[in-house]
Order: sequence, then C-alpha cells, then structure tokens
Amino acid sequence: MKKRFMFIIVAASLCGMTNAQGQVIEEVIIEQRLPGYQTSFEANPFWCNWFVSANFGANAFLAENSSYAKFKNTLTFMPQLSVGKMFNPWWGLRLQGGGGSLHGFKNYAESMSHMHYMHMNVDFMLGLINFFAKYNPERKFDVVPFFGVGGMTRKTQQSFTIHGGVQAKYKLSKCFDVNVEFQGMIFNDKMVEVGGFPNDGLGGLTAGVTYYFKGRGFRTAPKRALMEELALSNLALADEVIHLKNQPPVIKVIEKKVMIPVLEPETIIEAMPTTIPFKFNSAVVEDIYDPFLYNIATFMKKYPNSKICIIGYADKFGPINVNTRISKERADAVASALEKEFGINSDRIEIKYVGKEKPYYKNDNKWNRCAMIEVIQ
Repeated sequence: MKKRFMFIIVAASLCGMTNAQGQVIEEVIIEQRLPGYQTSFEANPFWCNWFVSANFGANAFLAENSSYAKFKNTLTFMPQLSVGKMFNPWWGLRLQGGGGSLHGFKNYAESMSHMHYMHMNVDFMLGLINFFAKYNPERKFDVVPFFGVGGMTRKTQQSFTIHGGVQAKYKLSKCFDVNVEFQGMIFNDKMVEVGGFPNDGLGGLTAGVTYYFKGRGFRTAPKRALMEELALSNLALADEVIHLKNQPPVIKVIEKKVMIPVLEPETIIEAMPTTIPFKFNSAVVEDIYDPFLYNIATFMKKYPNSKICIIGYADKFGPINVNTRISKERADAVASALEKEFGINSDRIEIKYVGKEKPYYKNDNKWNRCAMIEVIQ
C-alpha cells in the first residue's frame, strides 16, 4: 500500500509538471514559427559546422578584344577548393582558392595569349531560404548568394579582387551536399593590355560537392525566461521527490483515515497522459521535448516494475495507409529515444498506433500529430 500511495503522488506531481511545461513549450513553438533571422539558436561550438568543397567547371575571361573572339575560345577549365564554417543556418564564411589558365586577346582577337593565374578570396554566404523561411532542420534545398574580396596573381602582376555570385545547394545526407555556382570576379586592367574595359573580369559556372565534418546542425534556443521557467518546474518536481523520500513512515495512519476505493494504477494514469507533438508529416522527436522523455524515464527507473504504452496518432489529412504508417513511426521514435538515450528496456514499452481513425483531440486536428505516453502498470 505504501508503494501504491507514493506511486499516486509522484504521478500527480508529474502531471502538474507536464501542465507547467506545456505553457513553456507552447511559447517555444510560437518562437520557432518565426523566420530564420528572428529565431534564436544555441551557441555554435567552434569545431562544429565546418565544411570543405571541391568545384569544377569553366570560366570566361572578359578583357580588351574579348568581344571579338568566339565565345568557345574564351572558355577555360576552372577548378576551385573552399573551406568554411556556417555560424548559424543562414550565414557563414568561406575561404576559396582556384587557378588555371585564361585566354586573352589582342588586335581584334587575331592573336590569343595563354595566361596562368591563381586567386584566393574570402566570401560571406547568405542562405536566402533559411533566412526568410522558418527554421527547418530537415530542409534539403537552399539558394545562397555570396560576395567577398581577395587577390589574384599572374607572374609579376597582382591585383585586388571583388568576388560575388550565387550558389544552389541540395542536401544529400548529414555529411554531403551537391551544389552549382555561378560567380564573377573583377580585378585591375593589366592582365592583357590597358584600355577598353575599365576593369578586367572573370565569369564562371561550376558544379561540385561539399563535405561537412562531424557536428553539422543547429539547435533552436528558447528565450532565457522560458528556460528559467522550465528549470524552476524541474526543481519543483525534484523537491517533491526528495520530500517523499525523507518523510517519516506514517503511512499506516493515513491508510486508516483515508478509506478510498482501490484503483488500478492504469486507471489513475490514463487520465494524465504525456503528449509528444510532431511536425506535419514528420516522425522526428524534437529536442524541446527531451525534458518530457527524461521525466518519464526517471519515473520508470524509480519504479522498475512499471510499464508504459505509447500510442501514435496522425491528423485527418492524407490517405489512411500513410497516416497509419506515420503514426506507427511516431510511436516507434518515442520508444527508440527512451531505449537508446535513457536506457529503458523495450520489454517495458508497449507500442500502439491508430493513424487518423481514432483521433484523440477533437477541438484541434493538428494536435493529433502526436504520440501519447500512458503508464499502464
């Protein structure tokens, strides 16, 4: 009886904690609906989100007499190597170098010279979609304008350069992107001969692959006030648990005074389930719900004989087979997080999924994109 009484009190405390956290989570979700440039992100460790890119393509040298030459004669091979770092999802810096040969023309393109050169520049990169759209860690495509400054050398000639262009990139995996870049460069008017154009230029089109080192990705950061409120809720629950552990053994007296019908633990907990929401068409457990999973896991470790049931749901949009599949994936994702991250044995977890056929929430359909956790023993 003592064990059952403590079980009821801890469950009630967990319910109160969930309600307190619900308001905090709602404010965090509202913040996450803002555009990327208005979203707060956790500090980016120095060694995270570094990348290296290799691109290959062709460039065209624009200088005196180039307009008289055939376009194909102005084209030369264009290799480039870059290394950089993203400081948040929508901006970063890179150091890019390249070189090769250029075709210059004289006497109305009657003669062509073959020139070797090298260049290096520092670029600021701005991801337009991640900047203007709300942050989505699963986003695959982005358009990235870039601009910067650098230098170019050819034999004894050196020049300050202005560099710019646009990149379209597509995320293949956590480590690899493919990209296409259109870029241009302006430098001094001495590469072929002085005159004509006020400056010489270089335009190019390349395609390549980008590799991200370990540690790619960003986590949204709730406002300080929200984090403090969440921390206070956690402390309140911890104090309640300590109080229950240290209270004197007067349970028998309470037993005699409180003669209530004995209810099965399952009946008590079914009235206070924990909800893990998901984004539309997603089965990824977001980081902001880790405190919920931590509390469930802590409760199960304190009561090693307890068991839970995880029920996956889906909203009313889409065909039945798709919603049934995603509701199962949501339940499996929560179970996997409890097993892998918190060490809960799979024998103590029951999985159910109902798709959109038995919605739990009647007032707001989008709330049904969730997995429900109930203690059943």
